[in-house]
Amino acid sequence: MFINQFYFEKKSFILRLFVICLLSLIIYKQWIISYSSYKAYFFQEDNEPVVNRTHYPKEAFVTFTTSRVDYIELLNVLLDSVHLFSTRSVIIFSIDFDLIINRTRHPRVTIERISHKQCGPTTYACKILAMISSEVNYGVQLEVDSVVSYNIDLLFDMLHVWPYDLPLGPKHPDDPGNYKFDMEDHKVKYRTIPYIHGTFVWTYRAYPFLRHLLKLMRRGAFTNANCDETGMNIMLWKAKANHTLCKYDPFGSTNIEKYEQSQSAPKCSPYCDGVYLIFHGQKESFLSENILERLRTLGPNQPFVQTPQGLKWFNDTNITCCHPSATRPSPLHPLLCEYHKYNKT
Repeated sequence: MFINQFYFEKKSFILRLFVICLLSLIIYKQWIISYSSYKAYFFQEDNEPVVNRTHYPKEAFVTFTTSRVDYIELLNVLLDSVHLFSTRSVIIFSIDFDLIINRTRHPRVTIERISHKQCGPTTYACKILAMISSEVNYGVQLEVDSVVSYNIDLLFDMLHVWPYDLPLGPKHPDDPGNYKFDMEDHKVKYRTIPYIHGTFVWTYRAYPFLRHLLKLMRRGAFTNANCDETGMNIMLWKAKANHTLCKYDPFGSTNIEKYEQSQSAPKCSPYCDGVYLIFHGQKESFLSENILERLRTLGPNQPFVQTPQGLKWFNDTNITCCHPSATRPSPLHPLLCEYHKYNKT
């Protein structure tokens, strides 16, 4: 009797163990599927190829767009301005759709399709992904709600003399001041340069920095503030950056008139520093079209450096586009501004 009871208990134990193992296997398989999807979404390896690069130019403008009709309309005006005022090409990254453009109207364009899953939890990370995926040696990032102006290629001239491994951006006219949590989270004690606007330029030396920033954004960093703009500023401060670019991308609708009127005492205060290279922020294509037509009418002989004394040329005596907070204009290029001991918390 004792032997039969022992045999029964042993059989029951083995059966329970089998059921537990079977359930564990099912749960494990489901977890693996779920984790694989999660990992693909947030933790793609930095060296994983994101596009099949074939014939990209070595220096170019880079932008991205979704399939929204208003974005495509804005993009077409942006491309019009690039083909009118620049000699460089444009690389466009379309998110989850096949973009079709008029090749006769816009011949200097390369298009690549990317997936939102490659960007991470926010579309703003697609900007950084596009910059990295372009693999250009010298790149200028553009938003589709922008129009470039005369002298835009000065940005590429500047990049050719920029020797450091960090990207650059123009000084933001209005610091949002909403990044204290992110500074603490990434152990950044103080700002080494003023807050820059989310329009970036870079060289081939900056790719390790950009890949690290994208890795953080794929993990959900900086989404509580201004996403890519916040992330770029935080990581530049952490890297002890000490250069910005002059403000070169003023808000279009309120600044095109200031560019048209070269007064000796302009009504630009407190924004009397910068250059007019890009007009941004037009949310309707007819606004961009209006600015483009006004630029075309104005012609290339208009001074484009904004100062408290009016519009000037860089070759005028003692002219700088740097904000008064800068230590000095950089000797590297007139568009660059140096900051030493800025150190603001």
